[in-house]
Amino acid sequence: MSEGRNKMKQNFTSYVNQVPFLLPSVWLRCMLPFPRNGGVIFFSHAFPLQVPEENFVNDDYNPKLLSGELEAARANNVCMYIASYLKDGKVYGEKTGILLITNFRLSFISLDMEDEQARETFQQGIDLSFQSNRFLGSSDVSLSNIDKIYQYVDKKKRIISPQFKNSNKIDKIRIVCKNFKTFTFGFQLSEIGKGKYIADALLKFAFPARHNLLFLYRYKEKYYRSPMCENVKMYDKKTDWFQELERCNATGGWRVYSKDCRVSNSSLPMHFVVPKHLSDIDYDNISKSFRNNRSAIWVWGLKDAALVRLAELNPDITNTTVENILLEHVRRCDPQKRQPRLLELYKILPSIQDVNLSYIKLMDLCTPDSDQQFMAQDGRFYTLLEKSYWLFYVSLCLKHSDIAAKLLRDGQTVVLQEINGRDMSCVISSLVQLLLDSSYRTIQGFQNLIQKEWVILGHPFSDRLGHVSTVKVAERSPLFLLFLDCTWQLLQQFPESFEFSDVFLTTLWDSLFLPIFDTFQFNSETERHQALNAEHVVLRPVWDWEKQFDNKDLALFTNPLYEAKLRQVLLAVQSNSNSSSSPHTPIASSLFSARRSDESNGHSVHDVQFLEPQCCLRDIELWQQCYFRWMPHLEIKYGGIAQCDLLNRFLLSNIYKLRQDLGQSDTPDASNEQMDALEQILSSMITQTRDPDAASEGSVAISSFFPFSSIVPTAQCSELLIASNDINFSHDSMYETSSLND
Repeated sequence: MSEGRNKMKQNFTSYVNQVPFLLPSVWLRCMLPFPRNGGVIFFSHAFPLQVPEENFVNDDYNPKLLSGELEAARANNVCMYIASYLKDGKVYGEKTGILLITNFRLSFISLDMEDEQARETFQQGIDLSFQSNRFLGSSDVSLSNIDKIYQYVDKKKRIISPQFKNSNKIDKIRIVCKNFKTFTFGFQLSEIGKGKYIADALLKFAFPARHNLLFLYRYKEKYYRSPMCENVKMYDKKTDWFQELERCNATGGWRVYSKDCRVSNSSLPMHFVVPKHLSDIDYDNISKSFRNNRSAIWVWGLKDAALVRLAELNPDITNTTVENILLEHVRRCDPQKRQPRLLELYKILPSIQDVNLSYIKLMDLCTPDSDQQFMAQDGRFYTLLEKSYWLFYVSLCLKHSDIAAKLLRDGQTVVLQEINGRDMSCVISSLVQLLLDSSYRTIQGFQNLIQKEWVILGHPFSDRLGHVSTVKVAERSPLFLLFLDCTWQLLQQFPESFEFSDVFLTTLWDSLFLPIFDTFQFNSETERHQALNAEHVVLRPVWDWEKQFDNKDLALFTNPLYEAKLRQVLLAVQSNSNSSSSPHTPIASSLFSARRSDESNGHSVHDVQFLEPQCCLRDIELWQQCYFRWMPHLEIKYGGIAQCDLLNRFLLSNIYKLRQDLGQSDTPDASNEQMDALEQILSSMITQTRDPDAASEGSVAISSFFPFSSIVPTAQCSELLIASNDINFSHDSMYETSSLND
């Protein structure tokens, strides 16, 4: 063992004594499928498997670690259970490799490489799945993403927690992540006690007791902001808020308030917008009567109307006089002096505890731990989904956002009030602005919106996402996921109105659990500033996507159906193909005229920017890409909406190339370069996966959960057990727990 490895292990607690004993033979259980009339019959048998000594791995593997990343534990010859597939007449349902635990991630390094080329690809750090994160592989997960860990001992399942001592005879562990991804690892081939060794390490490092134990505080690599992130407004400067006031023509009644100094326990930023006629002293005095000192805060405006956020009065104040006085100050900010509409969100929307309970039920539904559970709940899936109330809460948020948006369109100021002014008001305020302001439907605008409404105005991300284990369960609630789901619903209803895609939204949800970027790691801007000064944390905004992904991945962030860009392309083509005197309707006009509104509703032509969503529960869909992408039984091989999405991207790319050939295009932008990178990779995949027995035309073998699932070679289509229309659950399959439930 190397000197570096000895030095590294001295930094961590040794959980068990290493026992250099390898099992000479292992009894494995295999479940063989015999489908009858569409059903699946399982037969189990055990057989001894002699494992040659050369198949066992040693400690010579040296992983590539990040700056500040240290190895805490490892186990060799670990089985990771995967979706079953057939190759060369044999059923494969597991991979053997090394399981590593560091202070940043759990990593599984597979040793089952099919050929030398695949091994070289792996050694070069290229991910086997399509979307490749620079910090995490397809078989990696950040420790911040881990939600629950279960241990299996003698066919019994028990959750791993600090309250219970882990067993010395752990056969398997199952990990459920906050983004619905699951892992199952078996230790039958490993040294005795390795199951407990890994479980103890995960318990220690995956559930930190203090915020400064997050990997964010250890990763000290220098950061240089890329051009992609330069134009994102952080709203940590007075000029950002003033520019927003000017953009909304709201400088007449509102002004930017700046603190003299930071308050250690304040959740408010240094700069925000308050009524213009109130002095700093007057505003501070009124704010003392409200929770977290959050009185009226302006966030957006339309004509003379304003969107304002407000917390409840302190619990010891029973007289509402102060609140009425504040609402009067808000009224005075309106040039028309109209009375503002107060929406008490805590009365009409679910509490954060309700949302968290719904999330737990949804997660249980989308992360079955066995084939039996999956099949049992499949027949009553929609009943269980309805009982989770998740889609109901999504519809409620859209409904009340639409109500607030219509009030603002009618010129009435809307005040969003909730208990602390940092949770549901973030959701509703953000959705209202998406409905009314088309600039927030671009990628940059959407990032600006999140930075303003969620990050700077102090949504407690650390508490709500459970970054620290000591936070009370009542404080946890994935409200940001609820907002992203609502945004996804709008994207489905108005696909031409948004520049970003569902891939962007799903990736954004994954990025909440990457403790390398600080955007979603703190409860407030004050905490971020304290970490910067006291712990010298290197701040990296998550919006610098080039630090995480290649161009091929960034190309999928954009929506090929986005109206603004598509209209520009089609109009340019039309202007050169038809004369101005052509009697025919222009292509672009006919494509988009259906979405335009007239003045029959009493609104101006400017109303084409406004979105009016369908909010009834029957119109709400389940975000399958986000919730189902890790469930192989639900994956559609060689099909799904992903195929249509890629076709749209190729068509739009071809239009751009035609314009370039005709000399009509402008200077290529970053999106064109990203699309070129995507096409090059997919073209190589078409060549590599072409079936020699099929037609000469190759096809890209992607599935419905692309780009989050692996690329499947076309030549193996007939060999897959789990196919688009023929699902067979072979032996223990993805979840590898059916044998434990005998």
